[in-house]
Amino acid sequence: MKVDIILSKRRSGYLAQVSNLPEIRAKEATREAALLGVERRLPAYFDRVELVRLDLGGPNDGPSLLERFGSFADDPTFDDWQAEIATYRQEHTVRPS
Repeated sequence: MKVDIILSKRRSGYLAQVSNLPEIRAKEATREAALLGVERRLPAYFDRVELVRLDLGGPNDGPSLLERFGSFADDPTFDDWQAEIATYRQEHTVRPS
């Protein structure tokens, strides 16, 4: 498992915390010790929680963005569509006076 760590330098050392689990944190004198502190806390945390993904259904039940990637590659109107978007943005951009 890979986790993203937010590591910040403090006056008295380093604070490391898992980006989406703010309760998993370690404040230590060195960068390495702070990272190790977080790494040591994770197994105990996962022993007492359960990760569950719910599918709530709804309007986003279609293909994901990744599955649709490249779907306009052969669309002959794609360049015209992009030009229309650029024109619209130019006409509707609020410029400072």
